[in-house]
Amino acid sequence: MPTRSILLLQENTAVGGIHTITQALADALRRAGHAPAALAVRGTPLRALLHAARQADLIVATNGFLPTYAAWLLGRLLRKPMVAWLHGPTQEVLEQARTSAAKRAWLRWLYRRLRWVVFVSSHARDSFLGFTGGATAGQRLEVIPNAHPAWQPVPVNAPPRHLGFVGRLAPEKQPELLVQALRLLPTAYRLCLVGDGPSQPALRAASADLQQAGRLALRPFQPVDAALYAPWQATVLASRYEGCPMAALESLAAGVPCVGLPIPALREMLEPDMPYALARECSAPALAQAVQAVCAMPREALAHDMARVLRRYSPERFAQGWLAVLQEAAC
Repeated sequence: MPTRSILLLQENTAVGGIHTITQALADALRRAGHAPAALAVRGTPLRALLHAARQADLIVATNGFLPTYAAWLLGRLLRKPMVAWLHGPTQEVLEQARTSAAKRAWLRWLYRRLRWVVFVSSHARDSFLGFTGGATAGQRLEVIPNAHPAWQPVPVNAPPRHLGFVGRLAPEKQPELLVQALRLLPTAYRLCLVGDGPSQPALRAASADLQQAGRLALRPFQPVDAALYAPWQATVLASRYEGCPMAALESLAAGVPCVGLPIPALREMLEPDMPYALARECSAPALAQAVQAVCAMPREALAHDMARVLRRYSPERFAQGWLAVLQEAAC
């Protein structure tokens, strides 16, 4: 594939899972000899967007909403190929946001006209197809799972029954269910929630007794690395939906098992090799039981199974998948 200039259109500069994996894509492109450039749509003047798009051989929208709108329009105006990258399940995201019928109609119209769409999971692709009513003639839909970070686990003897969560404290992540599960666990269990978001004030008020007892700690968002996960015996997720959760991959890459609800994205990720890490149902009691089961497992068995999961989400497979898509899209 010849050297190409690739514009990665982001919604904003906020940190999080999408920002992390977009940076991973940019790094993979540089290693392959290409010239990626990231630009946030929000806060960038139209003239600057047009200039950046003119300089690019190909545009990648790193989010399925605003960046995709902008990339599609720029691609049409300048006759540049574009690829849309969808990180979440379309139908679930729109339902959570209570999207109006008018916006749904507009999105359906736009999504059916996208030539190339990359999804982070099969579930995200299937949700897209359910929303659009199926692929259109000539539309190329590719699943490229996110890559785990290439971390070396930090050698820390995590205290038994210390749990953690990293992510946005928002309704779709259901942090209140994590607190409910903590209340059902023996008092030796501790939980640290790392993140910010709209659910934080209510969560802080509703868990004051747990904080006072030293069982729950709320920490602001901080840069993510293996050392952040290392003090925990397990990372716990309670999301209503996910695409391909980076928090789960980061936790496994740090050598810490991840326990979650049996939502489609986590089933796709964990069920083949770590089915015991999924609660039997989407409830606090079931999540608490799964946590106890994982914390009681031998470390050697967990390490073996986590390595099997990580092999399916390797940076090499991620890079190869994207390079193949971009080569075809640019032709």
